[in-house]
Amino acid sequence: MGMASNASRDAIVPGTPTVQWLMREGASMTGPGALFAELCSRIVGEGVPITGAVLSLTSLDPVVARTRLRWSREDGRVLEEVLLHGMAAGAASIEGKSVRSAVPGTEYEIEWRTGRAGGFANEQRAYLDAVSAVMSAPLQVVVGRGLTRNLLQAYLGRRSAERVLSGAVRRGIGETIEAVVWISDLRDFTLLSEALSSDQIITALNDCCARLVGGIQPFGGEVLKFIGDGLLAIFPLAIRGERAACDAAIAAVRAARQGMALLDAERIRVGLPALPFGVGLHVGAVVYGNIGAADRLDFTAIGPAVNAASRIEGLCRSLGYPVLISEDVASRSSSSLARVGRHPLRGSARPIELFTLPELVS
Repeated sequence: MGMASNASRDAIVPGTPTVQWLMREGASMTGPGALFAELCSRIVGEGVPITGAVLSLTSLDPVVARTRLRWSREDGRVLEEVLLHGMAAGAASIEGKSVRSAVPGTEYEIEWRTGRAGGFANEQRAYLDAVSAVMSAPLQVVVGRGLTRNLLQAYLGRRSAERVLSGAVRRGIGETIEAVVWISDLRDFTLLSEALSSDQIITALNDCCARLVGGIQPFGGEVLKFIGDGLLAIFPLAIRGERAACDAAIAAVRAARQGMALLDAERIRVGLPALPFGVGLHVGAVVYGNIGAADRLDFTAIGPAVNAASRIEGLCRSLGYPVLISEDVASRSSSSLARVGRHPLRGSARPIELFTLPELVS
């Protein structure tokens, strides 16, 4: 590498190809794993005898607390280990003689391993520290891009997050799409709030949302927002066609009900009340985009189809069915559904034919 043993770190940094690559191209890598794999490969090419390395990254992800990226010289691959919130952190140590380098300005750390009997020479350790320091800026850029996407997806949903990341960030920017609209909410939530502690209410809402989202997303639905104890989701028709989207929404209802039934059984077992909920499905055009004030926006869906789905869901209580599906959805679906008659919707002069799942008809 052409490094003198008495050279300072500042003298080392500018002159090596790896450092020059980090400064010029590191931030353009697709992710931290790709950046780390390329870095380790280049260090080996410069003659530093690393045989393995572990990069430990803290996270702001709502699910993931820490990620470890393990690189091995044997195959040049990086394996990702994920530590979820609440999990105990095991040791990150790797076989062989190793040294640790902090990544300045972050809580990240790199553990470098060598098979050399005496470990790394002082000159090599200094160089690895220098490389880790230079890596700080591009690594934070690369991690930040992924973090931005993960947080946007967590708060906006996958489809909305990608729209925002693609530049749809101004008020009034949106599109009209055809979609099945799902609106659901818990029954008697006000009474539930009065009977339970705040911690129990938060737990109930989290458990409920987890089951509903767990039913919606596997069938291609996009959860747009939680509204108190309610949920708004869409199943866009353009992705798979109207029949498949309507079938997917109905299948999602069944999956969510199964998940909630298991949750209710567990709650009753420990002396907590069940969480009955209603779902309304309708299909039509929705305006999907940015709505709000100039400096406080919400990426959501509005329009007559959303209003109709909300009013259909509102009839679940009075008609005695936990699931109500509009004729527009039923006529496009291949699912066998049970008619529950024509009923007026608030604000509409024309009654609408409604359906439910056949297993809900006694």
